[in-house]
Amino acid sequence: MKRSILIWITILFIIPVGLLLAQNTTVTYIEGDPRIKNNRGTIESLDYGAQLATGESVITGKKDLVELDQGNSATIRIKPNTVFTIREIEQGGQKEQVLSTITGSVSMRFNRLAGKEPKIGTVSTIAGIRGTEVTIFAGPDGSSLFIVESGLVSVSAAGQTVELGAQEAVEVPAGGPPGEKFSVIGRELDFSTWSQGKAEELLADPLSSLDRSAALLAQFKAGLEEWVGKYEKARVESEAAAEQMKSMTDKEAQNKYRDEVWFPLALQTGNAILNYRYYTLSALSLRRFVLGPLYMQVRTRNILHQDGSYQEFMNRYQEIIKDFQTTFEPYTNSTDY
Repeated sequence: MKRSILIWITILFIIPVGLLLAQNTTVTYIEGDPRIKNNRGTIESLDYGAQLATGESVITGKKDLVELDQGNSATIRIKPNTVFTIREIEQGGQKEQVLSTITGSVSMRFNRLAGKEPKIGTVSTIAGIRGTEVTIFAGPDGSSLFIVESGLVSVSAAGQTVELGAQEAVEVPAGGPPGEKFSVIGRELDFSTWSQGKAEELLADPLSSLDRSAALLAQFKAGLEEWVGKYEKARVESEAAAEQMKSMTDKEAQNKYRDEVWFPLALQTGNAILNYRYYTLSALSLRRFVLGPLYMQVRTRNILHQDGSYQEFMNRYQEIIKDFQTTFEPYTNSTDY
């Protein structure tokens, strides 16, 4: 599977450049010593003026701050103790950026006159935006909080959508639909306080926290399986079309066949890879930033007293990890870790 993915990624380099380029994202301000996890899988210091590519992540520590600029389109402010990444997904036949707050807090300001805006999201949620100033909190339990200062945001999770206007917010639990939206007028929402509350809820009932994460992984699994199926179908059809194209002796007919038959199939194949990789990386983020820390905290707290509830937690955790390894790991590569 991984070999065929690499082959198709290589093939897609022949697609006209204008169809693949994402909005340039430039580092315009730095405080502290933030890091970047690049597409080679290595973590390095983040430099002023650096260009952040799709698939790369900015990682800030407790004293770090980073601002990114997307030309006339958006300004992104990455706050301390945050992991932020740019991903891509195909929707409606078009590639779209997803500006993802994996953990921590990010504020974004979008110019409504700049044309098509990207999606924004967290591990569990994708939101559409229109001329928006929005802050995102991504909690240690996989939940998220969207706070809109101006503009409009459509927050979708678990098959349900909530529309937010100016000075409105909504919380989304891991694996569940958005809650009731609420007004933030006269309220000061602080990430550290909100995050601490989520951490306490996480540890108060760790088994329920596992169940919520498992529900979210099940959603990712459904998305993965759907797009792997579409990939396999498009791959077989495009490879057959490539063989047919090779057999043609008339150059003009060959070029026409390439543009009208093979190229759309190749594009479908690449888009399917893009989408199932999105679900794979979302699952990996959930394991790394939610399940992993929860496991370590429960184990540390119970190191001297491992009762029945502790063993139940560990058994359930191992079941979830085994399912992750079976379902998602075949679609990862070494640079993801």
